[in-house]
Amino acid sequence: MLAADKLLLRSTVKQKAIELREKELNLFNSNFSAVATQAALLAGFSMAFLEMSVHLHGLHFNPIAKALLHLFSTICICANVFVVSIITFVSVWGSGKALRGRDGSMSKVVEGMNKERWIIFRAFGVGLLSLLIAVACSTWLLMQWEVALLATFFLLATCYALVSHAVRIFKKFELQSGELVRFDDFLRALPKAVEADEEDYDDEDEDGDASKPIL
Repeated sequence: MLAADKLLLRSTVKQKAIELREKELNLFNSNFSAVATQAALLAGFSMAFLEMSVHLHGLHFNPIAKALLHLFSTICICANVFVVSIITFVSVWGSGKALRGRDGSMSKVVEGMNKERWIIFRAFGVGLLSLLIAVACSTWLLMQWEVALLATFFLLATCYALVSHAVRIFKKFELQSGELVRFDDFLRALPKAVEADEEDYDDEDEDGDASKPIL
């Protein structure tokens, strides 16, 4: 009876831990889905810039600004397509392993998603900044130089504000090493499986039987 209660306790606590891990998994999937939507939108804007630059063949257009527009638009497209692709891979393959994998797969998937989010967010930041720089380059093709200079100043100020506030907000909400909630302690505190107890009991029986005379 006690062995059955120990197994029931172990399975119940383990099930609750998996449910908490599932909440983390759903949180990562929700965040990644939002980032993928924004990345696809930014990639569409960059395609619009490239399409617009096709019609700029006049001699009065600045070739350096046009070349930079092509460069940063391409970087924006590559970065955002990379973000969408990586999020697709992580969400599809990670969720599949968490659902159909062996025991402990949920924890491995959550930890893997936590590591993959850094490259996703960095690539998204590169794509966002590249889009703003591409907009600044387009101002020198479509506006007078006075207006283009003012617009470029505001766009570069926006880039600086985005980076500085992103660092500030990250430091405000960053989880320190001691603040991170882990579930390994729960599993370590659980009683051992009944098989281990049975092995100990069998060893004691063998020791006791060795002292008895063989009939």
